[in-house]
Amino acid sequence: MVQCGDPSEMRFTAAEDSLGLTEFLALDSAERQARHRLARRYLAESETAPSADMRIRALTNAAGVAPDDPDIWLRLASVWRWLGDYLATDACLNNAAAAVRGVDEDSWLVAERGFDYGSRAGLETALQRAWLHYDRGEWREAMPWVRAALTVESGNTAVLRIRGLLEANQGKRGMAHQIADDLRRKNHFTADISWVMFNLETAMERHRAAFNYCYTLRPNQRRAAECYRDMARAAERVSEWSSARKWYRESMAALPFREITCLTEINHARASDLAGTRTLPFWIAFDQYYVTGSLSAYLSYAFEQFEAAETAADRERWGGLVVNAAGICLRLDMEKPHVRRIRGLVFARTGRTDRAMTDLKVAVEGLSHRKALVAELQAEIGHLLLVEQRHTEAVSHLRHALVATPNLAQAWSDLGLALIMDGNEAEAGEALSKAIALDKTLAAAWYNRGLMHFHAGDLDLAEADLAEAARLAPDNRDVANLLQQVMQQKKRR
Repeated sequence: MVQCGDPSEMRFTAAEDSLGLTEFLALDSAERQARHRLARRYLAESETAPSADMRIRALTNAAGVAPDDPDIWLRLASVWRWLGDYLATDACLNNAAAAVRGVDEDSWLVAERGFDYGSRAGLETALQRAWLHYDRGEWREAMPWVRAALTVESGNTAVLRIRGLLEANQGKRGMAHQIADDLRRKNHFTADISWVMFNLETAMERHRAAFNYCYTLRPNQRRAAECYRDMARAAERVSEWSSARKWYRESMAALPFREITCLTEINHARASDLAGTRTLPFWIAFDQYYVTGSLSAYLSYAFEQFEAAETAADRERWGGLVVNAAGICLRLDMEKPHVRRIRGLVFARTGRTDRAMTDLKVAVEGLSHRKALVAELQAEIGHLLLVEQRHTEAVSHLRHALVATPNLAQAWSDLGLALIMDGNEAEAGEALSKAIALDKTLAAAWYNRGLMHFHAGDLDLAEADLAEAARLAPDNRDVANLLQQVMQQKKRR
């Protein structure tokens, strides 16, 4: 496997050579032609590049020196899309659309590629937009791009295919069947008909029927990677694990690259498989972006990376990837309570309290049969309420959590603080002492108990607890300041 560089560093190697479209068009004819010749050399480099990052750099340089060529932007968008960077894909498609608008009958592109080149490039731009939304489960957002493509060529098979898939995924039975008939008239043996039909069955929640369509389906080469991915998801929904693994591997093998590089295969448990008893494969690019394979397994893996992140930058990066993958899973109606749990925990730990609360409460309802999980989520909700100083509500959720799972040290600590704020210091002391007994390294529990002793006037006990909190959290200014207050009061006495 060829190692690839950091995707964030894939910029123009010669920044002074890269221009926006407006600046490029302001150049004289000779300079533009020279840049087109240079762009062709970069394109030739991209064809022979041994790794994806080198291919991307070559294509990026080509686009930078000749931004008026839609084909370069479309090729670059295709690479970024399959390497999982949706933002880079979107930017490339925006540039492709701008370049297409500049194609007229006097353009060198028309002279070189035919009178209908502008229409063909516009059609391809719209189709790539639609497929990008399809990857993300955004059926409605994709439809305007399909309609735009239809205005260019209404009977185009590629347009009919994506339209049929989108109508099917929205549960529009009549329209899906009509498009399937149109596809059949064009090619009676096309696999697109079964692809549309099993997506319709999935939308109608007839998952076994959807899986049955996949047995005899042989995807067309042009969209085999997407079709095999959808087939594997159909198998995953009905726990046909061997078929899911097989079709995910077929999806990876069908990726539209000359060589598969910068990809890592990982086998991991799905979001709902907390015990990790069964794993499914997925592939990531640049050690982070989802490419193909089990999206649920990728989500679970990304959440682990988020929790293990040692720097704020890594935590932010993996948190964004988790939220993005979770959103797609929810739009695909995959393991919703477990996905909501993961996304809610990420929201909670990155300060997005309102969104966290919504996800966690929905997850609690959906996972009511899983006592340990519900206890974890109730404890997290209690903590969020405590942060918002809604301490009475927090007490209720924390009690629920601790009845189900009494060994949650952080929950006991939070309950102790909530009870202090509620004026119940006797029970608060018991809760904080339980938290310390369960986890002697929990600085918050020592601090909260020290705070309680301080307010009660027990300065010796307060000093002992706060000194331990300061030892465990030497950089915490709140602990240091309160300990200083206690020591000053003792000195005055």
